[in-house]
Amino acid sequence: MKKIIDSFVLLGSLLVLSSLFVSCDDFLDIRPKKIVIPETCEDYERLLNDLYITRGSETYQNYLTDDLYLDDNESAPRGGFHTSAGYARNLYSFQSEIFGESEEDTFWEGSYNRIYTYNTIIEFVMQSTRATEEKKLSVKAEALVGRAFEYLNLVNGYAKHYDKQTASADPGVPLILKPDIALSNLTRASVQEVYDQVLSDLNEAEKNLPTTPVGNAYRATKAACKSLKARMYLYMGDYQKALENALSALNEKSVLIDYKEHRVIDPTRLFGRNTLPQGPDNPETIYLREVPNIMGLNSFVFGSEDLISIFDTENDQRYKIYFSYQYSTQTYDKPLWLPYIRPNVGMSTPEVFLIAAECEARLGRTADALKHLNALRSNRLLNYQPVETQDQTQLLKLILDERRREMIFVGGTRLIDLKRMAKEPNGVKKITHKVGQQQHAINTDDPKMVLPIPLKVLTYNPNMVPNER
Repeated sequence: MKKIIDSFVLLGSLLVLSSLFVSCDDFLDIRPKKIVIPETCEDYERLLNDLYITRGSETYQNYLTDDLYLDDNESAPRGGFHTSAGYARNLYSFQSEIFGESEEDTFWEGSYNRIYTYNTIIEFVMQSTRATEEKKLSVKAEALVGRAFEYLNLVNGYAKHYDKQTASADPGVPLILKPDIALSNLTRASVQEVYDQVLSDLNEAEKNLPTTPVGNAYRATKAACKSLKARMYLYMGDYQKALENALSALNEKSVLIDYKEHRVIDPTRLFGRNTLPQGPDNPETIYLREVPNIMGLNSFVFGSEDLISIFDTENDQRYKIYFSYQYSTQTYDKPLWLPYIRPNVGMSTPEVFLIAAECEARLGRTADALKHLNALRSNRLLNYQPVETQDQTQLLKLILDERRREMIFVGGTRLIDLKRMAKEPNGVKKITHKVGQQQHAINTDDPKMVLPIPLKVLTYNPNMVPNER
């Protein structure tokens, strides 16, 4: 049986039936590019290997956070406020409108295009040929993990942070579960409905996923599924379930790189600047998803004073490897983000260690929390002395600071953390961005910390509720 599938990806081994579509699909602002006809299970599996499907999230959310600084001097390397893209300036100065009506929101558009591909696999792979039932179920399971990953990103970017008391009423994002491009006048599912779907997809996937990745870490495994569940439950504030899944994932994979064995080759360079392994070669990777611009914010921004203040600048190898006061022939008085690291916005062992540590601390298990925290830090700092404290509040702060250091500019992680901390007593933080003589400030419980639904999407879906700005 043949199913005609409007796919965003082009696979050379599949039969290409038409050239580029002239128009775009306006209901979600996605742009299918080719029509192909997958027949075999191998055809569907190749969709999982396409370069586009290995991308995820975005980096621009970081312009809302307290981690970066944009110099107003136009000589700054690609990172000056005045030379940055309009959306970056709008975010950095906390404007109500971020993208214009004709501008592309690459986070939204990219996520829904990948969801379309995952929906195609989920819908049709079981009817494909030349494979066992077990193989088909495995390919479908990987697509379910991919869809869950995308929706977890979307709901945490374009909706209020999860609150058990209000999640059933809070608008989330459109929940599209079929590869149907004829849908129109879409509405937003609730935050709770999106989380329920993420959990449903992960639960269905887990039983049919392989233990080791098929080929490389771009492909999903049981550990990827469990670690993604741990992230989801952490965001929900269900620390017991987050811990259970984190420990289960670490039982499958718990490798940490010893940063003491790595160094900066040349502080003035960008490409090949350090010796850290990248992409699929990084042994810490559990589930690899890279931002569309795989170098992220490299050389675009400076580390903020607030961020740099939490580093041990003498001993923390991350500070030495990630930042530089030199770039090419230019010298700066602020630390430039220049790690030459392709950030993994999927799942990695350091994040899972930190999820486990945070959950242990919140559940009052201080010794176990310290064990996870020190395991990570001992692989990051020179002359390391293990952290020792019995104060739960102090320990939680240490873990959250470590999470901030370890996951700098990893997709929307910091923005999500600021939003979830704002839900806690005394957890609201004021962020101030200075541009020239002008200061822009926002509290982390402000509605502007939630990304706006793209204007183009609202135009074609008049019943879709916009976010408060």
